[in-house]
Amino acid sequence: MSRTKYREERTLARGLRRLPGEDRISFRQNVARLRGHFEQFNVDVSELCQWLMGLRPEGKKCGDETRPFWESVIGLEKTMPDVDEGQSDRLRLTVFEAAVGWEQESTLIGKSFPTSFMDSVRAVAAHPRTPTAARMLSRLEKMSRPHRMILLKVAAEWIAKYLTGLEGWKRRQEEWNKEKSEWEKEHPELTEDIRRMYNDIFKELGIEIKAPRICSWERLTQMRDNCEYAGERIPCGNKWKNHSALCKKYKDFLGTYKWKQNNHKRFFAENAQRYLAVRMNERLSKRQALEKLWKEFPKAKWWFEDAWEGYLPAMEINEETILTRYGGRIPHCTRFGDKDDCCWNPHTADCGKYRELLENLPQSYLDQEKLYREWRREYLSGPRKPIFRYPSCRTLPVPKIFGKGFYAIEFDKCVLRLRLDDMAEGEYLSFGFKPWPADYDVLPDSAEITSVQVHFVGTRARAGFRFRIGHKPSRIRISQDEIDALRSREFPRAAQDQKFLDAVRVRLLAGFPGDPKRELRILAVDLGDRGASVGLFAGKELLESKPLKIIKMDKLYDRMPEVDQEGGKKSENYVEPGKRKGLDKDHVGRHLKSWAEGAGVIAQKREGTDAVGLGTYDMRRLSLHIRWMIRDWVRLNVSQVITEAERAGVDLIVFESLRGFSAPGYDKLDQEKKRRLAFFAYGRIRRKATEKAVERGMRVVTVPYRDSSQICSVCGKKQENRGRWNKNKRGRQFDCEYCGFKANSDDNAARVLGRVFWGDIQLPAQK
Repeated sequence: MSRTKYREERTLARGLRRLPGEDRISFRQNVARLRGHFEQFNVDVSELCQWLMGLRPEGKKCGDETRPFWESVIGLEKTMPDVDEGQSDRLRLTVFEAAVGWEQESTLIGKSFPTSFMDSVRAVAAHPRTPTAARMLSRLEKMSRPHRMILLKVAAEWIAKYLTGLEGWKRRQEEWNKEKSEWEKEHPELTEDIRRMYNDIFKELGIEIKAPRICSWERLTQMRDNCEYAGERIPCGNKWKNHSALCKKYKDFLGTYKWKQNNHKRFFAENAQRYLAVRMNERLSKRQALEKLWKEFPKAKWWFEDAWEGYLPAMEINEETILTRYGGRIPHCTRFGDKDDCCWNPHTADCGKYRELLENLPQSYLDQEKLYREWRREYLSGPRKPIFRYPSCRTLPVPKIFGKGFYAIEFDKCVLRLRLDDMAEGEYLSFGFKPWPADYDVLPDSAEITSVQVHFVGTRARAGFRFRIGHKPSRIRISQDEIDALRSREFPRAAQDQKFLDAVRVRLLAGFPGDPKRELRILAVDLGDRGASVGLFAGKELLESKPLKIIKMDKLYDRMPEVDQEGGKKSENYVEPGKRKGLDKDHVGRHLKSWAEGAGVIAQKREGTDAVGLGTYDMRRLSLHIRWMIRDWVRLNVSQVITEAERAGVDLIVFESLRGFSAPGYDKLDQEKKRRLAFFAYGRIRRKATEKAVERGMRVVTVPYRDSSQICSVCGKKQENRGRWNKNKRGRQFDCEYCGFKANSDDNAARVLGRVFWGDIQLPAQK
C-alpha cells in the first residue's frame, strides 16, 4: 500500500455580504474599492505576462541568451525540483528583481544556478523595454515584496499553463503526422494531385472547414431534391433525416390531428392524392371531386373531408396553390422511414456550385471524391495550435490573491478582513461572507488556509478560501500525475486510446497488493444526456449496477419529467416542454434560438453606418447563463459519482474517453445537434472528479468509448440490427439479439466499460 500522503490545495468560494448593521451604501463603496484593486491586479498580471513573453527564447526579439532566465522564472519547479514552494517563490522574485536592476547580482551567487545564468540576467537587463513595460515595472517597484511575489507567481503559472498546452500540441502534431503518412500509404489511389485539385475546389467555394456541409457527388448525381444539410431535421423511423419545412408540418399534422380512427391516418395521403388528381385532370369542383371519391371509396365519406379541412390550415397552404404551383401533387413527403429520402428538399447553393465544379472532372477523379472527403475530415489540417491569451478582468479574470499577513478570518462570525495594496500594516477592509457549508467534508477549524482569492461574478464579489488537505493513502502505487502524463504525453491522440489503456493497466496492476482480478474495486461510469449509470466491480466480477439520478441544473430527479412511454400518461413532475427549467434540451434549445435571433439583429446593426448600441441584443449575459447551467450540471454529476465511489470504497474510477469527439462549427449545426452538444461537458466532469478522487485515495482512468452502447455486456457482441437497437434505445432498454440479455441501456453501457478496462471486450478502433 502506498503510504505517501499527498497534499493538495482546494478552494471553497463564498459570496461576500454586508456586516451586521452595515448600510447598503457603505457596503457598495467597499465592494467598488475591492473591485478596483481586483481589476488593477489583472492589468498588472497581463502586462507582466506581456513583458515575460517578450523575453522567451523562441521569440522574435530574443535568442538563447535569455533561456536560463526564462527557465528560472517560468519553470523554476522543473529546474530546481528539490526546492519547496515557498523557497521557489522567493527565489523567483530574487531572480526577477536582479534582472530589472532592483537587486545586486551578488544576491544570486550560491543559488545553485548554472554558470551561464548571470550572463542571461545581464542580457535581460540590457533588453530594451517598451513604454508599457517601463510603466509596469515602475509601478511594481513601489509595491511591497509580497505583492510583487504574488504577481510574479501568478504570471509565471499563467505562462507555464500555456507552455504545457503547447508541449501537448507538439506531441499530438507528431502523432498526427505519423497517422496521416500511414493513411496515405494505405490509399495510394488518392494521389497528391487529386487532393490538391479538390482542395482548390473547396477554396474556390470559400470553405475551410474539414467536414463541409455539402452533399457528396454520389448524392448530387441522383438528380433529386434530397439535400442532406438543408431543410428541417426530423425523426424518420430509427434515423434523423433532413426534410422540407412542409414535410415537417405534415408529420406534425399526422401526430396532432384528432383522427376518428387510427387507420384514417394511414390512408389520408392516398385519398388526398386521388382527390387532387380528380380535381386536376377532370376539372371538377371541390364538391364534385369529393362525391366522385366517395363513390369509389365509400368509407372515406365519413372522415376525409374533415381531415382535409384540418390539413390545409395545418400546412399553411390553400388548395389552389397545390393545384397551380405543384400540379396537383401533394407538395411534401408522406412516408418517413429509414430508407425514404425527401424529394422536396432542394440542395443548398453550395451544393449546386460544388456540382458545377465537379461536372467536368475526369471520372477517375470523381471516383476518389468519397475517399477524399474522408481524408479531408481527418488530415486536411493538424491539431489546432494553442494561442496565448492574456488575462483580462472581464473575459479571462485572474483572482486577486491575498497571502498571509494580508487577511484575517473569523469563521464563527463569518467576517473576512482584507488588507489592500494601499493600506498600512494592521489596516483592513471588512466584509461578511456566506457561512461555511454545514455538510462540507472539510471543517473550517481543521482547514489550513493558505490564501484568500477574490473574484467577481458580474458585480457580485466572491472570496475563495484556499486550504491544504491531506490525501488518503491509496492501494494503487502509480500516482494520478503519472497516469495523466502517460495519457497526454505518450499517447496523446484519440486513436491511441486502446494503447494507453493497455499500458496503464499494466502499471495499475503491477504494484497492487493481493489479487487485482479479484480485489481491485472499480466504478465504471457511463454518462448520457438523458441518464447515467455506474457499475461496481470487484476485480472482474460485477457486484451491482445502478442508475444515477437525472440532473437538471441544481436539482435531482428519479426520472425525467415527461410523458410516460407506455400509457401516454403524464408523470407527477411533468412540465410542458416550453416551460421547463434547468439543463435539458428544451431549455437549452430556447436559449440557442434566442441567441440566433439576437445574433441576426447584431449583424443587421453592424451593417448599418450609424453607431447603434446593441441594447437588449447583447448576448453576453445569455452566454454567462448557459455557462452557469453547465457548471452546475458538472458539479452535481461529480458529486453523485464521488458519493457512489466513497460508499463502495473503490480504488479506481473508469470514464469514457471522448478525445475523438470534436464538435463541428457551432454555426453550422442544426438545432437538435446544438441541444445535444450542450451536454458534452464530460471532460470537465472527469477532470473535476479526478480532483475529488485523488483526495480520497482513488485513481481515475479513461477507456475507449466508440460504440460502447451498442455492445452487450454479457456476450460482448455488437448489435447488428440497428433498427431494433434504436427502438430499444428510445425506451432506455438494451435487448441483446444474440444472447437475449436485457437491462437498462445505461446500466449495460456501464458494465461494458468495466469489461473494456479488463480487456474482455475490445471496442472498434477510433476512426
